[in-house]
Amino acid sequence: MIAGWRAVVRAVLDAPGSVVMLGAVDVGKTTRAAALANVVCRAGQRVAIVDADTGQSDLGPPTTVGLGAMDRPVHRMAEVQLRAMYFVGDTSPQATLRFLTAGITRLVAKAHDLGAVTIIIDTTGWIRGPAGIAAKLREIKAGAARHVVAIQRAEEVEPILRRLPPGVMVHRLRPHARARRRSSAERRAFRERQFERYFRGGRPRSLDLRALRQERAVTYAGVRIAPADVATRLPAAELRHRLVGLADGAGDLMALGTVTGVRAGGAAMDVLAPPPLADRIAVLQWGTLRVSPAGREERRSEGAA
Repeated sequence: MIAGWRAVVRAVLDAPGSVVMLGAVDVGKTTRAAALANVVCRAGQRVAIVDADTGQSDLGPPTTVGLGAMDRPVHRMAEVQLRAMYFVGDTSPQATLRFLTAGITRLVAKAHDLGAVTIIIDTTGWIRGPAGIAAKLREIKAGAARHVVAIQRAEEVEPILRRLPPGVMVHRLRPHARARRRSSAERRAFRERQFERYFRGGRPRSLDLRALRQERAVTYAGVRIAPADVATRLPAAELRHRLVGLADGAGDLMALGTVTGVRAGGAAMDVLAPPPLADRIAVLQWGTLRVSPAGREERRSEGAA
């Protein structure tokens, strides 16, 4: 049964909690998420948004899960104040599901710490096939969903909804009237604009890898390479422009960086990254996507684990 928008709003206001936006690509999940957050905000409830659509991010750059806290209504999600990020390392949820679900769990907890009573979680459009179904169920569990807003053109989300745990409230909607299908080229162009905008204010930084905790092993030529050995064992072409997460001692992402060079036999690495100050960086997390300082996506590297 397809619910009306007002019924969805009333249910969420009456039973605050985590709300997962579920649907294929280009059905208007982000538009609906922002609209729902505005209604909750106007009703006087504390509301936060977790942007887990790592390929088409509005809160934070692509390859990250972003947390935004709202203190006023907005016209679009990108206007929400970014409060925290978690580095996933790739725009593809298939390649990084472990980190995607960890990011959702971590940022939902941070949203609660900020006092949010309603947390709206925007997700990727990967919903089809056994792997897509299993992935979405893991994301819904990671977000401790109380509500799932399922936006579908036909019944493409039903295989997921039939497998939800007891107690999750389901609200079905048709795609937003302004939803428009985009080509893969348009989606890539959006990502590259987001990357370019993010790195535009970046500065060159030299990192002493001996002073940082390095995380996430990398696979190259079929061999798993430990995090601490990546800078010395990967060819220069595989390291150049590889994305890295720069986190503080608590593991909170401070900035995204793109590698510009390795020196001193792998003991030092140069990256381009926006602020914060380097002395807050204690952890380096290896990613898989390679993106130039100009925001151009390059050949994808093999996966981090």
